[in-house]
Amino acid sequence: MARKTNHRKGKGKKVYSIIVDGETEVWYFQMMKRHEKLLSRVDIKPELPKKKRLSEQFKLVNENAKIYDEVIWLIDFDTIIKEEQEFKGNGESPIQELERYIKAFFNNKKVHLLVNMPCLEFWYLLHFEATGRYFSQCETATSSLKKHVSDYQKSQKYYTKRDNDIYKKLLPFQTKAIENATKLGKFTLENPKTAKAEIYQVFQLLGISK
Repeated sequence: MARKTNHRKGKGKKVYSIIVDGETEVWYFQMMKRHEKLLSRVDIKPELPKKKRLSEQFKLVNENAKIYDEVIWLIDFDTIIKEEQEFKGNGESPIQELERYIKAFFNNKKVHLLVNMPCLEFWYLLHFEATGRYFSQCETATSSLKKHVSDYQKSQKYYTKRDNDIYKKLLPFQTKAIENATKLGKFTLENPKTAKAEIYQVFQLLGISK
């Protein structure tokens, strides 16, 4: 649970909480902190809820919005599609639940809800391809990624190794990835089954110029 302390006291910089639903996102943002010159003006704190359900993530976002300057909530939509397919029709569906959360934060300028469709690996793929192909599963997006990064692995060792971590490996292609992701536009629940990588907005929010 987030600690109710003043993270800005004495530091003179903005502090961003980034709520994610997977370890790979945590490692990616940790490597961002390693390579980007952020620490003099901002600090980012990637955080993985103990429980990955949308309701638990929403609770953590609300808690952190009271503590940090801004909160970024990053969602992999393939998980929601899977849960929607398994939904038995009792009560609120996963997509209806997400819609409620989007509306809850609509006027909250401190919270930024970003969607990757289907997952983080699609964002990586955009470093190498200008594609709008819709992947319903992360595994298929990962297969396409491996055509460009044959040794890709979803492991902490691979993501964080000192000589060639995931962020450093992708950094030469990052400007192109942001350009490709921007062209895909923003995620909407009216047409959810379209390729998106809204993670590119993190660079704008943190003031990382590319």
